[in-house]
Amino acid sequence: MAGKSKMRATASEKKTVESASGNKSSKASIRKVSKTAGIIIGLVIVGGIAVFTTLIVLANTASLRSSRAEYEVLREVANSDTAAEYYEFNQSALDEEMRQINHNYVGWLRIDGTGVDYPVVRGDDNERYLNRSFNGEESLAGAIFMDYRIHGDFLVYRPDESIPHIILYGHNVPQGGMFSDLQRFFNEQFLEENRIISFIVDGVEIKFEIFSVRMTDIHDPAYFLDFDAIRAFPRFADRINAPLHATQIITLSTCTRGGSDDARIIVQGYRLLG
Repeated sequence: MAGKSKMRATASEKKTVESASGNKSSKASIRKVSKTAGIIIGLVIVGGIAVFTTLIVLANTASLRSSRAEYEVLREVANSDTAAEYYEFNQSALDEEMRQINHNYVGWLRIDGTGVDYPVVRGDDNERYLNRSFNGEESLAGAIFMDYRIHGDFLVYRPDESIPHIILYGHNVPQGGMFSDLQRFFNEQFLEENRIISFIVDGVEIKFEIFSVRMTDIHDPAYFLDFDAIRAFPRFADRINAPLHATQIITLSTCTRGGSDDARIIVQGYRLLG
């Protein structure tokens, strides 16, 4: 009896061991399957992100190419023989050409030695043209636009009658274009060779000489536009270290690459008279 009981106990133990072994094997298989599934899911997620990122890059590239093509066409219109001939009879030819395309057109901006050669618009706010081209299409490059608060006669340069401060905004496009070339003015030799900013308004070229280039932020006094007080402009000119004889200032503003959201690059010039 004792022998049979012992044999049954041994058989029971054997089954327990086999069951435990089976459970271990089953758990190992489950872990292996789970690990494989995790790897597959991870690869699918990474692949999905890669595809999504690629699509975004392609879409952005297409948008920027479209924007560049648009502005090339506008430059051809601005520099066409027809417009040049028309200038002999009507100095507002360029303005008329551009306003037929966009009634928000205010002038044309050029800086020799750079890719800055664009029409300038002014919207009802400072948001519309951040991601909208001159033609009104959605665009990552946006447009070069004037601060919407600026109105008046740009050609008058008498201190008591002129628009004392013009602010123009544009994107710092990684692939080049818009205001991305402003960072080149940190090179002293480049600045020395390309100091003149041209702003063509109503067929008249207004020239500004660059006197300041700096990395700053949105709290810089360069963004001041409240000139109601009689002494407001002299104080403003002093704060930005403008030349004493300056009567009108132009500020070109763009974002930095990799800096904070508030960081800005600005280039400022004073109007040359005569």
